[in-house]
Amino acid sequence: MKNLIINGYLSLILGGSLLSCQQVTEQKQTKSSELEKSKVDKTDTAQNIAGQNKTVKIVTDTVTFVEYDDNGDYPLLFAKKGGKRFTYIYNTDKDVDFLRDDQLLIKWKLDSTWIAGEGEKLEMRPWITEAKKIKDGSVANYRKQHKKPLKYWTAEKDGYSDTFKDYLYTLVEYYLANTKNELVKLNLKSNANLVYSIEDGQKNGRSYTILGLSTEFEDHSSIIVWLYLDNETRRFYEYDLANDKLVEFK
Repeated sequence: MKNLIINGYLSLILGGSLLSCQQVTEQKQTKSSELEKSKVDKTDTAQNIAGQNKTVKIVTDTVTFVEYDDNGDYPLLFAKKGGKRFTYIYNTDKDVDFLRDDQLLIKWKLDSTWIAGEGEKLEMRPWITEAKKIKDGSVANYRKQHKKPLKYWTAEKDGYSDTFKDYLYTLVEYYLANTKNELVKLNLKSNANLVYSIEDGQKNGRSYTILGLSTEFEDHSSIIVWLYLDNETRRFYEYDLANDKLVEFK
């Protein structure tokens, strides 16, 4: 009888120990599973500026070229997609000869970037690793159809760099290629001599580079439309004379 009691007591202890070990093992497995799930979640939800869920991998995308600026700390390529504007760092030894509105196939990745300012800070920014044109845009097509070069003159002492004047030239071509202004379209159709002036000015407290597009006939010129480039935001506007307001030209 005594032996039966002892054996039962030992069985109870052994059973409890096994149950305890099983619970500890299950708890460890549960915590391990939760930890792995947390790692996957963090990886899956790492986001880039375009609002896409991407890990730090090479991403292939198609965008519309806007402009390229290599005057800052990093050379920047600006592009559009889905009505939104995006900025990429594009450090290349090749000449960037894309024209505004060209369709590009790009490959890019998120990479660490030191941002200058009041105390440098490290941020993740999109870097283009490869870019190529896959389709001509409106400016390229405009040049194919209109061989006559545009003329321009500066209203003040010419302090504009050649790079900036080239930028303005392409911007005017972009306007001519996409305008809905009937008077401008009529002059394009008749192959009129088009010329534009360049000057600095202010409107509503903001600084602009102002372009006066006109037709030229012998020694006379007649303004067709005024175009405004915001010197800070680089937004481009067509002046609505009737309502005395600037309408963004996209």
